[in-house]
Amino acid sequence: MRFLPGGKGSRGEPGKDGTAIVFTTESKFNFNCHHDLSCFTQCCREINIFLTPYDVLRMKNHLQMTSGEFLQKYTAALIAENTGLPVVLLKMDEKTGRCPFVTEKGCQIYPDRPWSCRMYPLNQDENGNYGLAADHTRCFGLNENREWRIGEWLADQGLDVYNEVEALFGKIGEQLKSSGHKIRNPKIQDMYYTACYDLDKFKRFIFESSFLKVFEVDRETIEKIKADELELLKFAFRWVLFGVADNKSFKIKDEVLEAKRRALGKKA
Repeated sequence: MRFLPGGKGSRGEPGKDGTAIVFTTESKFNFNCHHDLSCFTQCCREINIFLTPYDVLRMKNHLQMTSGEFLQKYTAALIAENTGLPVVLLKMDEKTGRCPFVTEKGCQIYPDRPWSCRMYPLNQDENGNYGLAADHTRCFGLNENREWRIGEWLADQGLDVYNEVEALFGKIGEQLKSSGHKIRNPKIQDMYYTACYDLDKFKRFIFESSFLKVFEVDRETIEKIKADELELLKFAFRWVLFGVADNKSFKIKDEVLEAKRRALGKKA
């Protein structure tokens, strides 16, 4: 394997001392995936692909489906042990074990493929360190002559547009980890799943329930989240932070609080 570390090395293949190697964005590697490789599309089967909320948004729009339809047909939800929050897994074809969007000709939703597919043949851990997700004996694209800097690869694959969205999403897990709190309430788990993944249902919740009568949301934000799904997703992340971490990002209207105080006073 021709991997030229600008940092310490790769997790795909260990260094001489047997320890995992870590790369920086200036590290270089060789990779080129194309139809003539015998391993073409083999990386798209018998794997776990966890979808981010932004993945679901892009994929369901590419397929011209509602988020509910997409989630029901193509995904399964699991509860993460460390946070107690739902995670969404892409379901592989039961017969072939292959991604449902991949054919012998390649990916059928390539412009809106998931984050992990864009990252391949690299991976990234929770600390932001890069390494290889495969080795040159299984992924023959790593033996090709095309050289990349990791930073160049990330930009080429459109991963830079994920940065802001994923940073907001990541704050939810960070808040839970720092507090040592694990979500066990099914209602909170359902709220999180709806807000982050079932965006069409979350939009109905915002505009068809009493939400806007209870919480202070300025007119500009209301118009943005009504017209732009990405703005709605960012709004959803703020709402989840408020719900799972007692965040101050939402303020209950004064008249609602006053009415609640009066009601409690009458009961007393």
